[in-house]
Amino acid sequence: MPLLSLGIPGDSTTAILIGAFTLQGIQVGPLFIGDNLDTWYIMIAALVLANLVMFGIMFFAIRYIAKVIEVPKHILYPIIVMMCVVGAYAINYGIMFDVWTLLIFGVFGYIATKVGIELVPLIIGFILGGSAEVYFVKSLESYGTLTVFFTKSPIAVFLWALIVLSLAFSIYIRLRARKKESLASYS
Repeated sequence: MPLLSLGIPGDSTTAILIGAFTLQGIQVGPLFIGDNLDTWYIMIAALVLANLVMFGIMFFAIRYIAKVIEVPKHILYPIIVMMCVVGAYAINYGIMFDVWTLLIFGVFGYIATKVGIELVPLIIGFILGGSAEVYFVKSLESYGTLTVFFTKSPIAVFLWALIVLSLAFSIYIRLRARKKESLASYS
């Protein structure tokens, strides 16, 4: 509900959904239901139907589906990777570039989670990057210089100040947490 009524993503799945809506020209927010009533009804009907079907399937199959957790990881992970590679290869009629892209981004995602990089902003950037580039170029064409983003209005200056403060605060919180961890490890 926060996604459709306010346009605020709650997790990476809803962030992808916002990107998909944006690419289709649908704006989520307070006017979503009034402007897209047919889409709203279809979504509600699909949710009700999906819940009924899911209940029926899970009620009878949960005993067998739960046995997946008994499969050792050294067997399960290669099967998952193989399915991903086959899917990437087959989705674009056998182009190896898709497979290499899958593997490179898979390694990047693994390293990013180990380092502590949040993946949601990267997913949003990947989905909305093309639109952001188009509007960035349009704004540069209309004003001519990059100063439009910094000093065109007091609101821009205020927003830049908020960005700097939020970055500084997050760095401060991270450093304070590391200091607490190091003090706790010495005690």
